[in-house]
Amino acid sequence: MEKSGANNFLVLFRDAGCQFRSVYTYCPESEEIIKLAGIGPKSITAKMIENIYKYNSDRKQFSQIPAKTMSASVDAVTIAGHLWQTKKQGTPKKLHPK
Repeated sequence: MEKSGANNFLVLFRDAGCQFRSVYTYCPESEEIIKLAGIGPKSITAKMIENIYKYNSDRKQFSQIPAKTMSASVDAVTIAGHLWQTKKQGTPKKLHPK
């Protein structure tokens, strides 16, 4: 994070269970969200965002906020479920007749 030069960072959660997946840099001026490290898309657009979270330092937890627009005060996001890449299914093994 020190090497990136960014001032704003976002955490990407898998879903509302707040399971950490990756860290992104966020540039409020250009609204660019670019992956720094972890699992997830290389970049995130506003249309991809499903939920927005703010970190509550008193409670030491993330809380979903009703906003739908990004700002520098957002700490974490989730993206729509269909955007997660699933592992490709291997070809099923053929059963040998006895």
